[in-house]
Amino acid sequence: MSHNFLYFLFCCFSINTILGAQNNNGSTLSSGLNNHKYELLVGGGVHTTGFQVKAAFGLVYNPKRTGNIVLEFGEIKDPSERQQTYDGLSIVGGAPKSFIYGKRNNLYQSRFVYAEKLYLSDKNNRAISLGLSYAAGFSLGMLRPYYLDLIYRNNVGIPTVTAEKFSQENQFKFLNPQEVDGPSGITYGWDELSLYPGFCFKAGLLVDWGASDSILKDIEVGVAADIYFSDIPLMVFEAQTPVFFNIFLNVHLGHRW
Repeated sequence: MSHNFLYFLFCCFSINTILGAQNNNGSTLSSGLNNHKYELLVGGGVHTTGFQVKAAFGLVYNPKRTGNIVLEFGEIKDPSERQQTYDGLSIVGGAPKSFIYGKRNNLYQSRFVYAEKLYLSDKNNRAISLGLSYAAGFSLGMLRPYYLDLIYRNNVGIPTVTAEKFSQENQFKFLNPQEVDGPSGITYGWDELSLYPGFCFKAGLLVDWGASDSILKDIEVGVAADIYFSDIPLMVFEAQTPVFFNIFLNVHLGHRW
């Protein structure tokens, strides 16, 4: 799959170079192709540890350079996360529910960054334009406790379930799959958010179809790093870290005017 993707990028670059050379050898861009001043886009995608969605407003400085103010929201997962299911029916009825063994917290991120796109050739309506993208700004990590339905039994052995997050008091039950009925659900823990401020940096390659069209449509692939001021505990058995790296793939749609 990686070989096919590299071949795709090579073809895009070759087409862009050929069409740019043809343009320099005789054809002239019409005066209206590169007269956009602003752009507005939404998008999202996946990365190696989660997902992200974004919205951005941009200023077109010149045909080869655009600046954007970007808001992003996403989730970061620990690479060691694995789904696990208790063998048996759920205590509350139905099929058993899978949960992540040893997970302590969910990490969500909000980014506020300044980003730039630098196109490698003149824009035109007929070609694929390649460019470089880079961004830097603030990242706010939001840590939400991960709740599990733990099984308790009364004096006569009748089971009940209680939603609980990991603690020193319940660690043996929380980490025993035979005592877990499944995850408690996404509604738990929002009133217990912990905030972790930090910074983020991104760099990537941009593939833009019709970079001078009023309809914005592009794909961005690159690397990103979120660096927080303190360690973030995601898993019980994994080392805590303040730094998270990922490789991302985003798709953007928007409007230029």
